[in-house]
Amino acid sequence: MNPRACAVGAWSLIVTGAAHAAAMAAGAATSPPPAEEAARRTMAATHVTIAGLDRTLWQLFTGFSLAMALFIAGLGALNLLALRRAPELFLRSRAAGVLNLCVVLPALALSVLLFPPPPILFLGVSCAAFGYALTRPASRTPCSDG
Repeated sequence: MNPRACAVGAWSLIVTGAAHAAAMAAGAATSPPPAEEAARRTMAATHVTIAGLDRTLWQLFTGFSLAMALFIAGLGALNLLALRRAPELFLRSRAAGVLNLCVVLPALALSVLLFPPPPILFLGVSCAAFGYALTRPASRTPCSDG
């Protein structure tokens, strides 16, 4: 498997997560259009009890969204860490690459169906990079990126 292509895929995941968190922060700092503001107010007024805890739909939406950003960036960072500290996971086996593709490919499909262009682009880059990595032999030395 090609470690440099894996590094590209990993960095794209980090950018995806960071950009998503930044977009959430920017959205919180700006005034949304009236229709979106009305939807936010409705979500904030709609309570749901989960496991005995009272939460609003707005809290759940925000929490899920920020957690998604954290986990996407974390997956990319974990890949970079593994590439640096345990490159044999990528050089001797295809398992890490297959796992990456099995996580990122459905995320890309969901993005195409439900999200705006930025996550589609970044997850598309990650899918292409991990797919390319699986089709190419590893170089002699592991990638030092990350």
